[in-house]
Amino acid sequence: MLDMIIRGGPVMVPLLLCSVLMVAVCLERLFYLWRSRIDTEDLMDDIKLALQQGKILESMQIAKKARGPVAAVLAAGIAHYDKDKAHIRERLEEVAHEEVFRMERRLGMLDVLITIAPLLGLLGTVTGIIKSFQVITAVGGMEDPLALSGGIAEALVTTAVGLIIAIPGMIVYSYLASLIDRFVADINKRSSELLVILEMRGDA
Repeated sequence: MLDMIIRGGPVMVPLLLCSVLMVAVCLERLFYLWRSRIDTEDLMDDIKLALQQGKILESMQIAKKARGPVAAVLAAGIAHYDKDKAHIRERLEEVAHEEVFRMERRLGMLDVLITIAPLLGLLGTVTGIIKSFQVITAVGGMEDPLALSGGIAEALVTTAVGLIIAIPGMIVYSYLASLIDRFVADINKRSSELLVILEMRGDA
């Protein structure tokens, strides 16, 4: 590994930095989103039962004890149970937007890293080829193939490393995006259910 880093030349330094940052962001986001997953159907059933029994405070406590963005949105809606439907909907949308922002934190950085890694690899390829041509010019031809090995290695290694960093990063990014999409769909579904429950309770 150390030999490959040395052969890759100076471009390997930012590539290694990209890899470290990418691993850190991926692990942090995966942990955050996995930890936020709950059975929202059970949560909704508990909240619905408490609201139907007129136990507003209990329903609020149920939502606040649960973790994740869906629970946070539901708690915000219940907190304004005595307001009109438009006000509750507005509050639900506001908190949902905040929760989506929290879920998408650092995904922009991950996207940038995925884009930069192959470009840095390409830069290493270009500098490696330039180095090879400089060697050819210096020795006056191809009489010393070993002298070209440094530039060729730099050209090949950096390209490979850039792709090795970007491809897994893209896979994780797609997975994270799919998780967030599922959270958003769940937020919309449970928010609509809560509005119906609160409206029925108000009519009662």
